[in-house]
Amino acid sequence: MTNSKKNSQLQFALRVAITLLIWLLFANVPLKTFFEDSSQIQLILISIPFAILLNQVAAPNKNTLVTVICDSLVGLLSIHLFLHAGYLNTALLLIDFIFANILLLTPLVNEPHGRWIIFGIINGSGMAFLFNISYHHYFSLISLMYITTLIFSNIFFSYHGFMTKQNLSSLLIILILIVMLCLTLQLSFLRMILLTTILGFYLFFESQVNPKNFNKRANVSAGCYFLFSLLVCL
Repeated sequence: MTNSKKNSQLQFALRVAITLLIWLLFANVPLKTFFEDSSQIQLILISIPFAILLNQVAAPNKNTLVTVICDSLVGLLSIHLFLHAGYLNTALLLIDFIFANILLLTPLVNEPHGRWIIFGIINGSGMAFLFNISYHHYFSLISLMYITTLIFSNIFFSYHGFMTKQNLSSLLIILILIVMLCLTLQLSFLRMILLTTILGFYLFFESQVNPKNFNKRANVSAGCYFLFSLLVCL
């Protein structure tokens, strides 16, 4: 295996880990709970292959074997979850899982904007809901706001996976919507300034970077998204 391939795989693994951490942050659950509560640990076991699956959706090169393995793991673990958590609680995750496979394995959604928006909606919304409902046993308005912010942030920071820099006006609109959502979370003035700076930096970066340099775009996106999530959720 060449050094270039090893580096690419390492970067992919790091992006998967960051994806999982972002879901945990937006679940609106104390972080220590994920390591103490057996139900949350079970959900993390589902989240790992699901995060790999979704990162494959945004990547230019798909690995069929990895997709099959992740599909099998998520499918089997979801059946176990369905039996214990019930259909209503797992419905959103199952919808996310189905659409992830539609994007990965079928030509049903070929239009880049459609793939981009669908990916933003399914990237962790079901997992964040399950983490939240498993811990709180109810779904509050503030939890809804966090998941809504997660969805719009997903769309913003997944631009590199589906779009070129020719449509940055859409990113600017989403940036404004995210800032408005963050205002509803009653974040401090300093946090608002910092997260707006991160959003603005990512928008500027996408306006300058070579759109064919996927790894660079994906890595900067993951780093910015993680910093943004820390500011919003901690």
